[in-house]
This record gives sequence, structure tokens and C-alpha cells, in this order.
Amino acid sequence: MDRQWWDHPLMLETRHLGRAIRINSTERAAGFLLNEWPKEKTGRAYEGAKQALLDAVEGRISTEAARSAMIAAAREDGVFVYGE
Repeated sequence: MDRQWWDHPLMLETRHLGRAIRINSTERAAGFLLNEWPKEKTGRAYEGAKQALLDAVEGRISTEAARSAMIAAAREDGVFVYGE
């Protein structure tokens, strides 16, 4: 997967992790969604973010659109976002 660096990184914090995670690329965002996202917090925006990240990797949408989808998923699922 091409890393696809983001111009504006995000810091995400969840209660279950107890620490902030820096997201600065499409690849890191996908890894976080698939491996570190709170399993009980997978709403509609989470599914949309997964699709947006795939679309960004395949060049169908911008990395900025994928980043926005990640922010929406975080807001919906109670993951605190710094750096919006």
C-alpha cells in the first residue's frame, strides 16, 4: 500500500488505549481502523471511513477526503480527535 502522507496529521485518543495515536497517512489510518479501533465502536461512519481509505488508495478520492471520513468516524464513535 502506498503510504499517501497527509498534509495535516490527526491525533486520536480512545479510553481503551489510554494514549494518543498519531495518524499521518492513509496507510496508518487503515491500520488503526482495522487493528486498534475499539471493537464495540463500529458505526456507520466507521464503515464509511474504511471504504474511503480503500478509495483513496485506489485513487478514486483524495487523501483529504479519506482524512475527513476518519474524523467523522472518530466523532461518531467517541474517539477524541486533535488536529482537525
